[in-house]
Amino acid sequence: MIKVPFYLKKTDADQDSLEHITINSPKKILEGKLVGMYACEVYLPDKKRHFPIYSINPADALYNASEFAKVHLQGLANRGYIISEAESKEPWKLEKKDPMVNLQEKIEAIKNNKDFSQEDKDKILGVLKDTFGKDPSPIKDQINMLIDDKDMPQKGN
Repeated sequence: MIKVPFYLKKTDADQDSLEHITINSPKKILEGKLVGMYACEVYLPDKKRHFPIYSINPADALYNASEFAKVHLQGLANRGYIISEAESKEPWKLEKKDPMVNLQEKIEAIKNNKDFSQEDKDKILGVLKDTFGKDPSPIKDQINMLIDDKDMPQKGN
């Protein structure tokens, strides 16, 4: 397990809090529709929830999990939080980027990845829709639109 400690402070507040993002080691999925893939879980303290991250090999699952954590932290920075080093409290340098642009780039990267079979792409995109595109959430419509976008390469193209 990887544990990333950091201080989180709202720019208009005097107090900060020590938080931890954790990423579990990748594990091979042995049953269900994602059999043969690998999964990591990322725990986000402000969401108080674990998010499953999948890929076709353990290294990519771990990479995708770290990217997910980075994008989440960038989103916090966009919303006015300061994220600082746990020991020195020196602020982290996080690029402020529109989360929808980031999301679009990640989905396009999956769709256009020549190392993944179309079946693997469909599995990964299906998991994204199942995880973020069903329940009412701020990104539900964007996830569904980006995954179902007819201008992007689809099965058989």
